[in-house]
Formats: sequence, C-alpha cells, structure tokens
Amino acid sequence: MLRLLLSRAGAMLAVLFAVSALVFALGSLIPGDLTSVIVGQEGATKEQFEQVRRDLGLDRPLPVQYVRWLGNAVRGDLGTSPITGRKISADLAHQIPVSLELAVLCLLLSTALGLPAGIVAAVHANRRLDVVIRAQLLVAFSVPTFVIGILLLLVGSRFAPDLFQVAFTPWSQDPAAHLRSMAMPLATITLPIAAMTMQMTRSAMLEVLSDPFIVTARAMGVRLPRIQYLHALRNALPPIVTFIGFQFGVMLGGLIVVEQIFSLPGLGRAMLEAISTRDYPMVTATTLVFAVAFVLINAVIDMLYPVLDPRQRPR
Repeated sequence: MLRLLLSRAGAMLAVLFAVSALVFALGSLIPGDLTSVIVGQEGATKEQFEQVRRDLGLDRPLPVQYVRWLGNAVRGDLGTSPITGRKISADLAHQIPVSLELAVLCLLLSTALGLPAGIVAAVHANRRLDVVIRAQLLVAFSVPTFVIGILLLLVGSRFAPDLFQVAFTPWSQDPAAHLRSMAMPLATITLPIAAMTMQMTRSAMLEVLSDPFIVTARAMGVRLPRIQYLHALRNALPPIVTFIGFQFGVMLGGLIVVEQIFSLPGLGRAMLEAISTRDYPMVTATTLVFAVAFVLINAVIDMLYPVLDPRQRPR
C-alpha cells in the first residue's frame, strides 16, 4: 500500500510540474506584453521598453524565465501585480479562503443532495418516484449557472431581503451576515452539480443492482434494503467518487461566474478583473491555483480507490 501511495504521489508531482510549465507557457503567449502595461503605449521609447524587459528578466530565453518563475513560486513568491503594486501571494491569501469555502460547501451539499436522490431513483427505477426526482434535478441542471444566479438575485431581493446581500461579509466580522452572503451563491452552484451527482449515482447503482452477486444475496435471504442501500452502494462508490472529483473542475468554472454575480472577493472574480486590466502575473497565478487545486483533488480521489475497492489493493 505504501509503495502504491508513493508511486501515485510521484505521478501527482510530475503532473503538477507539467501543469506549471503549461500555465507559464500560456501566460507568456497572451497577446501583449507586461512591459506595455508598466511603461504604457503613449510616448514610450524603445529604450524604456528594453530597460523594463531587462529589469523583469523578459529578455532571457523562455526556459530560463520558467525556471526562475518556478523557483520563486515554490517559495510562495508569485511576483508583484503591475496594476495594484501589491504582492500577488498576499492577494491570493485573502481570495483563496473565500473560494475554498464556497467549493467545499458546494461539494458537501451537492453530494448530500445528489447521492441519496440517485440511490432512491435507482431503487425505484422507471417508477413515479424516479421520474419525479429526475425531472426536478435535471431541470436545475439544464438551466445555466448565471441564469440561476440572476434569478436568485431577483427573487432574493424581493421576497427574502435578509438573504440578499450585495457586499461580502467576512466570518470574522459577523458570522450571521457571512452565512447570509454565502447562501445564494452556494445555492446557485450547488443545484446543477447535485443534479449531475444524482444522475451519475443512479447510473452506477443500476449497473451494480444487475450484477450476479445481488441475485445471490437475494437468494440467500439478505434483506432487500440492506442489499440496495449497503452492498450495492459500496460497489457503486468508485465511479461516483471519480465523478465527484471531475465535478470539482466543473465547479471551478462555475465559481468564476458566481463570484462575479454576487461580488464575492474570490479567485474567480480576481481572475476576471486581472484579465480585464491585463494584469498578466495575476492571470498566471490564479490559473495556476485553479489547475493545482484540480490536480490535487483528483490525486486524493485516485488514492482513495484502494480504500473503496479492495480489488485495486496490491497483493
């Protein structure tokens, strides 16, 4: 088991290295140049551009720039924003907790809603209860995230003003106001992901419920609820957990929209603002954080496979 974990940890580090190289390369290929943001376009001379490029190390070959950038990033130094003049790592330290809280709460709530709904739908497959559950959640899945957010804003501002908050309130200032400011963003992104979790759980459960060991368990007199809600679920968990990890990447894209709609000071909103202001170091840093988070969550799920499925354990 230890050897398996070490091998997968090594593979994760290799993926992270490849992701960092890809993110840096894409950041370097963005149209424009960091020097044009710092120096400006009006009245700037060629000598000024060259001086700034030398000061920033942009006149060096791209591999040399990457090694320097990676070394600083490993130490937690992601550079300085030419727009705000602040350290990017300091800004990320305030933005990551907001996005992380929203992401974790969304995963927990969507799993708590989608997993039981999928199990019940599979147990009552093609019956009235199955149709009702699937219809309700799939309608939520079919509506785009930004539409759900805007509708919740309209409904909340009129019928639930206590939940409608334009400004984000940190937990340290007022816990009750913080929960109110996170309620509608959480509902906006949770509903579509819960619908996808339900559909995946139903499909995995239906596949397992048709396996021969289910027929054998029934023939041996095992109670039907125990078969459906314990034995079948245990064998259906690996694809469900894999799908939940995949949903994390989908959710990252949703966070960008939700944080912009509800004015949350998270990574998604920071990325949009950095793109609009051509803050290239900030764009690269936020992209790297999103990519690393996606790789890490999938690596953790990959390491959970031997725990969930004994057949994948080394012998």
